[in-house]
Amino acid sequence: MSILLADRFHKMIGQNNLRVTMSQLVEMTGVSSSQIRYWEKKGYIESEQEEKNQNHLFPVTMLFRVCTIKFFLDQGYTLAVAVKKEQERRESVKLLRKFILNQKLNVKQLGPGKGEIEIGEIAEDPHIEVYATVKNGKTELHLRQK
Repeated sequence: MSILLADRFHKMIGQNNLRVTMSQLVEMTGVSSSQIRYWEKKGYIESEQEEKNQNHLFPVTMLFRVCTIKFFLDQGYTLAVAVKKEQERRESVKLLRKFILNQKLNVKQLGPGKGEIEIGEIAEDPHIEVYATVKNGKTELHLRQK
């Protein structure tokens, strides 16, 4: 059920149907409009403008990008390094998303804050599977015979 919901959200974001204005982006991220315009001029973020002198509309994905760049700037990195680190983070998220989508994860809720996730079988021994347990915020990986 939750995978279908996640697919819907992913599809909405992926289709870039969700947009925010410059003032909304400023309000949500705490990044000034002059910084956002500069980042856009440098090609670090993108917006759409249907007609000249109209509001810039930013895909919701730019909201995540701006927040991440700001996070790294707040950590003391230069803008160039912050942008590079954001790009690396985005690529890591893509790999993680591919991993999750390629797995047939079976998630079992075992109570409040507790659960088990079947991750898949070991490539070298298909009779052994990897699973994770989550309990009280702690995650552990385990092996078991199928």
